[in-house]
Amino acid sequence: MRFTLHLQLLIIFLTLLLASCVHPISKEARKQADPQTTFAMVSENPKAFLEDHLVLGGVVIDLESTEEGSILEIMEWRLSRWGEPMYLDNSGRRFLVKTSEILDSVIYEPGTLVTLAGIVLGHETRLLGEHEYDYPVFDMTEVHLWESPFRYGIHRYPDPAYPHYVGGDDDTHKNPYDPGYSIYPYTQYWYRNTGYQ
Repeated sequence: MRFTLHLQLLIIFLTLLLASCVHPISKEARKQADPQTTFAMVSENPKAFLEDHLVLGGVVIDLESTEEGSILEIMEWRLSRWGEPMYLDNSGRRFLVKTSEILDSVIYEPGTLVTLAGIVLGHETRLLGEHEYDYPVFDMTEVHLWESPFRYGIHRYPDPAYPHYVGGDDDTHKNPYDPGYSIYPYTQYWYRNTGYQ
């Protein structure tokens, strides 16, 4: 009897663990992406990878509405093996994602973490501050927004990966550094333990 109970608890635990480790991008989309093709390679020479599929992610910087749909500007973050944006790459590369959908600016607000699948369309030169910047451009085929009480890259700290807490009014733990606040994996270990307020 006790063995059966332990076995049932183990099965429930493993089921929950596996469910939490499911990649947010479909298997079909991931199969189309060549694992040897990295975002860095595409960023260096988008023309060499036209029509290639890629799984990538990062932080929403801006959302632009057009007559054809929407354009997201995203700062690249490295993805975990499960597709979650984990930390900002030192290069701070940006890219554009086009879609025929009209995206909601409240949902795709600056600082939101996203993982997406896209097809390389080429590049587009735009002003970034006072300088021209060549953005790799993707056609979005799938997207996943990470539900997190934090926003990134929307403040003037030297480190754009520094998290800014935007939790709801009904949160019992207002401070994200409160030990009772269950924040992993939404902000990195070193921020949870540095005591920044």
